[in-house]
Amino acid sequence: MSSPHHYRCEEKVVNLLEEMKLSLSGLRLVHATYHYLDNHPGWKPHYMNLKEGDGKERICTALCAQLCETTGSPAANDIGMIHQGMQDVTGTDLFRTLELDGRKLRFRFGHGLAAGTARYKNGKFAILDCGIIAKLRSPWQVYFYTRAEMVHRQRNPIFYLPRVGPTNEPWRDTKRTWLSAAQRVGKIMGHHYIFIPELDDQCEHVVAVRVKIVHRGTQWSEGRLFPRHAPEPISVVANGKIRTLTRHELRKRRNWTLADGPVPMPEQ
Repeated sequence: MSSPHHYRCEEKVVNLLEEMKLSLSGLRLVHATYHYLDNHPGWKPHYMNLKEGDGKERICTALCAQLCETTGSPAANDIGMIHQGMQDVTGTDLFRTLELDGRKLRFRFGHGLAAGTARYKNGKFAILDCGIIAKLRSPWQVYFYTRAEMVHRQRNPIFYLPRVGPTNEPWRDTKRTWLSAAQRVGKIMGHHYIFIPELDDQCEHVVAVRVKIVHRGTQWSEGRLFPRHAPEPISVVANGKIRTLTRHELRKRRNWTLADGPVPMPEQ
């Protein structure tokens, strides 16, 4: 069991939700139910693939108000998130059972989602803060936060944006959306981010975008934070601002160990 505001989200679930391209309400619903199972005595998310001793399916019942308080907008006072989330996941196989029963929601994860929640010794995961998810305003912010949280505690945290590629979601079309998501998440988490697009072998299309995180606990050494050369423009999100670097600016930052300055600022 995790702390009351946190839960462990396995990487397979992260991948699955990224592929589904859910709305914000859909993501909030899935995360709220996952959190509920992770914090509920006697339940574990992967139990959803098991049956009771008499052969009946294991279906969980939760108060809608409790789920809304977990990941819903802080100012919301109804269960609109539940209704909208249920509509959004219709047609997916995320849930085998999902139905309202008065003030309660009865749910059972689909096989893929339930299997993805299984924990393995060396499996990758994120410890998510549902309070942060409640503050996010778009699905891209949720995706970005989840990936950032997975590597947050590393000395040199790096992750790749999901779905970016010429045959999926071209960087030129989604760049502004991802930078805006980073701006919001960075303010909440105290992060700065450096976006580094990577080209294919023919140097024609952006096939991936690498994101480096800088915060008080990171330990970037000189020459490792900013690339020496970059065929595509590097973008920096720091102090609530978005900046795309010129080649001259990139050269100046070659030995910087912070996103917004060459050396750490002295403690006040």
